[in-house]
Amino acid sequence: MIAVALSLDASGVSMGIACGTKLNFKNTLSLIISFGFFQFFLALIGGLLGNFINSQIIRISDVMSGFIILIIGIILFREGFKKEEECIYRRLDMLSVILLGISVSIDALGVGFSVFYQDMFFNMLYKSIIIGLVAALFTYISIMIIRYLKKIIILEKYADFIAGVILIIFGINMIL
Repeated sequence: MIAVALSLDASGVSMGIACGTKLNFKNTLSLIISFGFFQFFLALIGGLLGNFINSQIIRISDVMSGFIILIIGIILFREGFKKEEECIYRRLDMLSVILLGISVSIDALGVGFSVFYQDMFFNMLYKSIIIGLVAALFTYISIMIIRYLKKIIILEKYADFIAGVILIIFGINMIL
């Protein structure tokens, strides 16, 4: 569920880009790889950072982790209220693809930090790979289906709401 929640942001951005920008195979592949890689990488870095802080500096509690997830959920939920252009028109060079990948994956850093902090490295790696693969899959599906859904772009607008609600529920569950 966390992988799905994190992937919804990437999915919404993918729909916006594919709606407004004519994507060729190279653009599509670079977005899929960028979004999947940075979701994976930042979740893993967050987990390693959380593990280091938990073991070397200060104990991280489930309540603290729950508050971090709750805050990330609230931020994503608030993003859904922003009035933005449905379709994003942009020239996709390598730098913009990397920056887009990082921007849709920042929340994975916080989730990795607050959820994976007690895991062993290979468990963190496994969970981060799952997050990256789900993000790549959602990006691919979003780019492919937007051709048929341009008239109901409302799906892209609600992606942040849904992701926010999922993370808020997880955060509250961790706190209680």
